[in-house]
Amino acid sequence: MLSSSERTVAPLYLELAPAADAVAQIDHLFVFRDTGTLSGGGSGRFATDLFTLSVAPGGRTDGGGDPHISLTLPRAGFAHRRAPFCGIVAGLRLSARPESLPERAAVEQLAVALQRAQRFDDDLPALVAALDNLGRELSFAASPHAVSDRTGRRRALADTGVSRRRLAAIRRFRQMLKRLASRNTPSLSDLALDAGYYDQAHMSAFCRSFAGRSPGALRSQAARRPFDLSLQDTHFRDRVSLVIMNEKQE
Repeated sequence: MLSSSERTVAPLYLELAPAADAVAQIDHLFVFRDTGTLSGGGSGRFATDLFTLSVAPGGRTDGGGDPHISLTLPRAGFAHRRAPFCGIVAGLRLSARPESLPERAAVEQLAVALQRAQRFDDDLPALVAALDNLGRELSFAASPHAVSDRTGRRRALADTGVSRRRLAAIRRFRQMLKRLASRNTPSLSDLALDAGYYDQAHMSAFCRSFAGRSPGALRSQAARRPFDLSLQDTHFRDRVSLVIMNEKQE
């Protein structure tokens, strides 16, 4: 039998709604735990109009070392992974850049929760609570007053690294993904029109650019899956909006 220090759990990707008292700029929370299974074989990162604040535990094999925190800008297109991911990372996706990174105490609390959740599914709710606490550490600048169109475009590019027009296209794609994953998804041709595309071919071109695959392929991967016993905490479960697991271990 494996000892607690040797025990591994199934690969898992979760997206969760923010806490009820979270600031409006937090779009969702995420947890990604993998052993190269979900992140291998031509996988990559989808385009997004959101900032990603992520934390990974210390790099030593015993879990020691300083945690790593990073803030990445929105991605303008689909990006292939350079190598499979092995480990655990969690964080927040934000609609705006925070004024500063969280205090060290909140980051260290999250790093401890990450180390536990890497070995035990039962510690996932505690990890989400630590993410909520991290979100409470964030502050955002007040919305700017009315500015000229040229100034608005320049500010958007400076803040995000992506043009305002490109951000709008990625935001439309993200909303389309939500519709695609819902229970009552219309036909792809109707979905294209509902999402603001000219037609299905127009939507397909953006899907390949932003996700690396067709709308049909994305919809086939969006089948609803039952929670296993480790995800039965009611408060935790009700906030989960997306679950991706290793199909061989479900």
